[in-house]
Amino acid sequence: MATETVGMEGMTLSQVIWKRFRRQPLGYIERVLELNPGISAGIILSVGTVIKLPLDLPTETAETEVVRLWD
Repeated sequence: MATETVGMEGMTLSQVIWKRFRRQPLGYIERVLELNPGISAGIILSVGTVIKLPLDLPTETAETEVVRLWD
Protein backbone atom coordinates (compact mmCIF):
# COMPACT_ATOMS: atom_id res chain seq x y z
CA MET A 1 0.00 0.00 0.00
CA ALA A 2 1.23 3.48 -0.86
CA THR A 3 0.27 6.85 0.54
CA GLU A 4 -0.19 10.19 -1.16
CA THR A 5 -0.37 13.50 0.69
CA VAL A 6 -2.50 16.31 -0.74
CA GLY A 7 -0.12 19.20 -1.38
CA MET A 8 -2.30 21.72 -3.24
CA GLU A 9 -5.56 23.45 -2.40
CA GLY A 10 -8.65 22.50 -4.39
CA MET A 11 -7.68 18.87 -5.09
CA THR A 12 -10.28 16.11 -5.33
CA LEU A 13 -9.66 12.40 -4.95
CA SER A 14 -9.84 11.78 -8.70
CA GLN A 15 -7.27 14.54 -9.30
CA VAL A 16 -4.91 12.97 -6.77
CA ILE A 17 -5.24 9.60 -8.51
CA TRP A 18 -4.68 11.20 -11.94
CA LYS A 19 -1.58 13.03 -10.64
CA ARG A 20 -0.14 9.77 -9.33
CA PHE A 21 -0.93 7.37 -12.19
CA ARG A 22 -1.73 9.64 -15.19
CA ARG A 23 -4.96 7.70 -15.75
CA GLN A 24 -8.21 6.77 -14.00
CA PRO A 25 -8.41 2.97 -13.83
CA LEU A 26 -11.95 1.60 -13.72
CA GLY A 27 -13.00 0.85 -10.14
CA TYR A 28 -9.89 2.36 -8.57
CA ILE A 29 -11.65 5.30 -6.90
CA GLU A 30 -14.04 2.87 -5.21
CA ARG A 31 -11.12 0.83 -3.88
CA VAL A 32 -9.43 3.99 -2.54
CA LEU A 33 -12.68 5.03 -0.84
CA GLU A 34 -12.86 1.61 0.87
CA LEU A 35 -9.35 2.12 2.28
CA ASN A 36 -10.13 5.72 3.35
CA PRO A 37 -13.65 5.74 4.84
CA GLY A 38 -13.50 9.42 5.89
CA ILE A 39 -12.85 10.75 2.38
CA SER A 40 -15.54 11.54 -0.19
CA ALA A 41 -14.93 11.33 -3.94
CA GLY A 42 -16.37 14.67 -5.01
CA ILE A 43 -15.34 16.89 -2.12
CA ILE A 44 -12.27 19.14 -2.09
CA LEU A 45 -9.58 17.58 0.11
CA SER A 46 -7.70 19.57 2.72
CA VAL A 47 -3.99 20.24 2.22
CA GLY A 48 -2.02 17.66 4.19
CA THR A 49 -4.65 14.91 3.92
CA VAL A 50 -2.93 11.52 3.69
CA ILE A 51 -4.62 9.06 1.33
CA LYS A 52 -3.90 5.32 1.30
CA LEU A 53 -3.63 3.94 -2.24
CA PRO A 54 -3.62 0.26 -3.24
CA LEU A 55 -0.57 -0.56 -5.34
CA ASP A 56 -2.17 -3.06 -7.66
CA LEU A 57 -4.13 -1.29 -10.37
CA PRO A 58 -7.26 -3.02 -11.62
CA THR A 59 -6.94 -4.46 -15.09
CA GLU A 60 -9.01 -2.65 -17.66
CA THR A 61 -10.90 -4.69 -20.17
CA ALA A 62 -11.27 -3.59 -23.76
CA GLU A 63 -14.80 -4.96 -23.99
CA THR A 64 -17.53 -2.36 -24.25
CA GLU A 65 -21.20 -3.18 -24.21
CA VAL A 66 -22.94 -1.58 -27.17
CA VAL A 67 -26.57 -0.62 -26.74
CA ARG A 68 -28.55 -0.28 -29.95
CA LEU A 69 -31.91 1.39 -29.77
CA TRP A 70 -33.45 -0.08 -32.92
CA ASP A 71 -32.37 -3.74 -33.04
